[in-house]
Order: sequence, then C-alpha cells, then structure tokens
Amino acid sequence: MKFGKAGAGLPEVERSFIRTILVPAVRVLFTWNIARILIKREVNIINKLVTNIPQDKLQQKMAIDRTFAIEDNSRQFSVNEVLEHLIIAGGVVKDVIDTLSKEQDVKFDIKIEDVKPKDNRTNQLKEFLKFYNSYDEFIKQLPKKQSKKTKAHPWFVRFNNFDWNIFMFMHTFIHRRQIQAIIYELKKDSK
Repeated sequence: MKFGKAGAGLPEVERSFIRTILVPAVRVLFTWNIARILIKREVNIINKLVTNIPQDKLQQKMAIDRTFAIEDNSRQFSVNEVLEHLIIAGGVVKDVIDTLSKEQDVKFDIKIEDVKPKDNRTNQLKEFLKFYNSYDEFIKQLPKKQSKKTKAHPWFVRFNNFDWNIFMFMHTFIHRRQIQAIIYELKKDSK
C-alpha cells in the first residue's frame, strides 16, 4: 500500500470544515481549564489503552483506514510512533504557547514533516506520560490571558496561545483515535 508524502495535508473539504466550523466553535465553547481537563482525560485513556500491550506489538506498524484529521502519510504508524509524534508535536505547541504568552513572535516555521516520528523506540508510553505531565504543569502555571500575538498552523488558521492549547486537546484526541484504530488492526492481525 502506498501512502502520501509527509506534510501533504488533509483533503480540502476536511481542512475547510476544521477552519470554518470546528475552530470557531471550540473558541466559543472551550476555556483554558476545559481544554486542560480534556487533555488529561485523553492522556488517561491512552495510558489505559497502551499499558498492557506487549512491547513488540507497540512497535508494529499497522495500516489503518482513512480517519478524520489524520493525513495519509500517518496511516501506517505503530502505537509507539503515534506516542512519539504526540511528544514531538506537543513540544512544538508548548514552545509556541510559551512564546505567544510573552507576546513575542514565534521565530520558527512549523512544518508537519518535522513533527513526524523518527525512532519507533521502546518505553514511548513512559516518555509520553512524562511529557504530558510537564505540559499540564506548564499550562496550570501559565497566566490565562489570551495573547494578541498569533502563529499560523500550517494547515488551518492563525492561533493565539489559547487556541494552541485547545489544539493540543484536539490533536491528542485525534491521535488517541488513531491508536485505537492501530490496536484494532493489531487484534485482527493476530487472529
């Protein structure tokens, strides 16, 4: 099976839906604390999903069906690669939120292909949980003022610090669903 190029993006209909409907809706419905609670919920779900899976299965790449907000290139990851991606992308988001919260310009480009997993290594769940604990502490201590400064997401619109925190929830949610799809394929594969 052939997959698209890293960073090629989402189908235009999907991108338009996210830009014109989803982003404006969550800006109205969410607060800093709601996003924080929902991120923690997703992390707990991922932890429960992954904890008892043998390490060799966590590193096994599985092709999954096309899923909302997952670009084609990412459909052949292992569970560990999804966790690594969440750490890499989450680190970028954390840096962006920190910079925007100081009303400074983000001086680096965000490229989807730069946040793809590279190693498929063991102990990824432990690293994932450690990163998300540090992210939670960071958000908990952050003054909850919405920045005037913004940084564009490569596929969507310009986000301020608040929007990027909401994005962190949405991104984790989307990739939790990807992990579930991989686990489903692993179970089918082992029968």
